Amino acid sequence: AERAIGQATIQEMEITEQEIAQRKKFLEFFDEDIARLLEVNEVAQGYAQPVIEAFYDHLLAFEETRAFFPNPGTLAHVKNMQREYFLRLTQGNYDTGYVENRLKIGAVHERIGLPVKSYLGMYSFYLRAVASQLLAAYKEEPQRTLPTLLSLMKLVFLDIGLAIDTYIFQRERTIRIQQEAIREIPTPVLQVRDRLLI
Repeated sequence: AERAIGQATIQEMEITEQEIAQRKKFLEFFDEDIARLLEVNEVAQGYAQPVIEAFYDHLLAFEETRAFFPNPGTLAHVKNMQREYFLRLTQGNYDTGYVENRLKIGAVHERIGLPVKSYLGMYSFYLRAVASQLLAAYKEEPQRTLPTLLSLMKLVFLDIGLAIDTYIFQRERTIRIQQEAIREIPTPVLQVRDRLLI
């Protein structure tokens, strides 16, 4: 069902394989970036949990984002989903299926009313947390840290672009539906006096 949502979104938004390739090219996201991300996957498996815990401590410190986690069960579920989302960044194969997944997540964020500023703030926190983790993991090979972080940033900006496009698309669709509903409402006619209608 979730994949069907992603497929529907990618078709509706007309994001083709050519469009995906163009976005990657514009971000200069190339094979060497994919190789670096695959190399860091094992490290990412190790830092995933502490980053997630720090990430949600940060989110819960703000009333605006805390409202999205009304109970411990919801929080535990979302933490697990977010962990998988972050780990997917270092697992390679950034193809149409990857894009479908990211569009679906963007659609969910828009549907629940998560503000774009919160979405961007969440990614900012994630990148800063991962930078610290990479510095610690590569302390014996510090020259690996910056190229790996830059490769991750390129992919993150691919994700952000897709998510924001989804926000815009969903909002425009909602506005269209509302406008159509308004047009279909019968217009009341009042007779003010003979031969004068309002």
